Amino acid sequence: MKNTSHAGLIQFFLFLLITCSFVCKGYAEEFENKPEAFELGEVVVSAEREEKETPSTITIITAEEIEKKNAQNLGDALKFVPGVQVRQARSKNEYYVNVRGFDQENVLILIDGVPIYQPYEGLVNLTDIPVHNIAEIKIIKGNVSSLYGSNSMGGVINVITKQGAAKPSLSASYQVSDYNTHHPEASHGWKIGKFTYFLGVSHRESDGYKLSRTFKLPQDVLDSMATAPTNPPTLPNTPIAHDSGRRENSDYDRDAFTFTGKFEINENNSIGLSFEYYDNEYGIPPGPIYRETKKGFFYFPRYWRFTEWKRYTVNLIEESKVGQTLRVKTRLFYDGFDSTLNAYDDDTYSAQNRVGGPPSGKSPFDDYSLGGNLYAFWTGLPRNEMRFGFTFKQDIHRESFNDGPEDRLVSDTYSIALEDEIQVTDKLKALAGLSYDIFDKRKREQVSSPGAEPGGDIYTLNPQLGLAYNLCDSIKLYGSVARKIRFPTMRNLYATGVIGPMGNPDLKEERSYNYELGATWLAAQRVAVEGAIFYSDVKDLINFDNQIGRFEQYGRATVAGIELAVSSQITDGLYGRIAYTFLDADNHSTVTIKNDSHPDLRYKPDELPYRPEHKIDLDLSQTFNFGMKIDLNANYVSERTFYDHADTGNNNILVAKKEDLNDYFLVNLKITQKVLRHYFVYVMAENLFNEVYQDLFQFATPGRTVWAGLRVEI
Repeated sequence: MKNTSHAGLIQFFLFLLITCSFVCKGYAEEFENKPEAFELGEVVVSAEREEKETPSTITIITAEEIEKKNAQNLGDALKFVPGVQVRQARSKNEYYVNVRGFDQENVLILIDGVPIYQPYEGLVNLTDIPVHNIAEIKIIKGNVSSLYGSNSMGGVINVITKQGAAKPSLSASYQVSDYNTHHPEASHGWKIGKFTYFLGVSHRESDGYKLSRTFKLPQDVLDSMATAPTNPPTLPNTPIAHDSGRRENSDYDRDAFTFTGKFEINENNSIGLSFEYYDNEYGIPPGPIYRETKKGFFYFPRYWRFTEWKRYTVNLIEESKVGQTLRVKTRLFYDGFDSTLNAYDDDTYSAQNRVGGPPSGKSPFDDYSLGGNLYAFWTGLPRNEMRFGFTFKQDIHRESFNDGPEDRLVSDTYSIALEDEIQVTDKLKALAGLSYDIFDKRKREQVSSPGAEPGGDIYTLNPQLGLAYNLCDSIKLYGSVARKIRFPTMRNLYATGVIGPMGNPDLKEERSYNYELGATWLAAQRVAVEGAIFYSDVKDLINFDNQIGRFEQYGRATVAGIELAVSSQITDGLYGRIAYTFLDADNHSTVTIKNDSHPDLRYKPDELPYRPEHKIDLDLSQTFNFGMKIDLNANYVSERTFYDHADTGNNNILVAKKEDLNDYFLVNLKITQKVLRHYFVYVMAENLFNEVYQDLFQFATPGRTVWAGLRVEI
């Protein structure tokens, strides 16, 4: 575990904020105050800030919605959004998002406009991102603005942080759960003259999560582990033991400090700064991987831990109004990742003596991204707004294994975009956009491939068209068509195959032609209806097969679906929302998995793996006049198809057996009671009925988790 001084400092700050709540009570008596959203963190905002990014399907999750769901991290906050699936995935059994059938690599995730993926993998574990400083989460599921640039094939998720308001705000909470789980957090914001600030801290620690029931891998999987070849042969594999009660190696220790500041130089100029620092350590529950050896294919156990995971981000933003018609926004950012992944010989998580099959040892990553963007918004023509964007980002990856020589990879990404939004009539708005995106495979220095070329650069031109029409005051229609792309990640290009897949430096971009029609309808004074039909034709889609730890490329796939949501303020105290998503994710090409010593596998999957055909999300909130609030959230996820490549009866070949994970229905319930003007106590049950389910083949998920907490807001 980490040095406990970090937790001590955070708990001390929590104590100070609770103490300060009594000092600042006079302000709260005068003015009930809530932190505001950091507007400089937006990327695309039209001339009138309340009209944003049309025509697209956009869902906004507010801080209040995050609180009522008792979300502990960014992944929790996204779970009940139509068209969005949050699930376990990849080798490290982390949590990632899928939007309308597109995995997270194809979804651009931003915090205040800064891309937050780790450069090598193009991903970030959503459970690593706390929520104490989030004002709102904007999910754009349709064709996003051309100004966002590349890697937004499946949409954009922009996390907008909080900023202080006219009166000081203070918030502190402490909640506990099973297995020594403690989550204290605190935040404070204020606007003093022209300077606005918001700062927060959080500490999350746990010995692990509770399972619904005993989890045990099939006996043939365990037998394969026991007989798998090792190097040295005197260190046989330790098959993964069954779990009961607490999930093995699921502990975590996560600290976060965040700051947002804004200074209004004058009425036309403002400058902002956001800073984030995360310091994490956590275990990865043991899991199997099916790998090729010269003796055949075998299951191997993985006993992994992140003994270090740090992220630090600096984001500097300036916005200026030039005359009456021009607004310019610039951003410079640095985003650093330091992590050390330790692979161990067995479930004692101590020895690292294996040199093959796969090897054990420590693998430190020293990655960072730096870049900036320039946006200009011009309204010099009547009923017209022109938008220009230039974005640059450099990704640098440095990695070694067991203190050996260091690999170094560098890539640059550029995007130039032009967009024109025209108010054709009072009811009709048209948008045309074009981006020119460049991926420069700048440097490749790998010990395993000395002198190897990084591969050819990639140049793409991506147009977009959209229309929005106000049929009447209560009905709005919109539609769009666009070409969107995602450049390959460094791991796609250069992975060495030692403990994972082999890369291909000549990979080209993934391409998608996206089509969408949508509508919003204010059906009655308290009833709102939203719906969308979408279709994507995807070329060269890259999929990661978790069972064998390899990339597969689908020459052509199509994703089609429907989203429908109805929300209503049923009574003054009762709010409800129900949403349905239908998804059809089909494959139309043959997939080839190449092997070194055994026959290649060629097969044609019917559909893309782990995409549910049906998803239903339900929210109900009841507020009582005596200070009690009851929040119920539920979702139903239908069966999901995957392909099992293991035939333990004949381990000289890979197979493709179509299988299904069972459907499931999860219910969360939270009861909050206001005990004084600024004090709230609450209890929360996640997975209330202790449902047994899987997000990923051969991996367990949490059972019922009960939380109890106290929150102070002033």
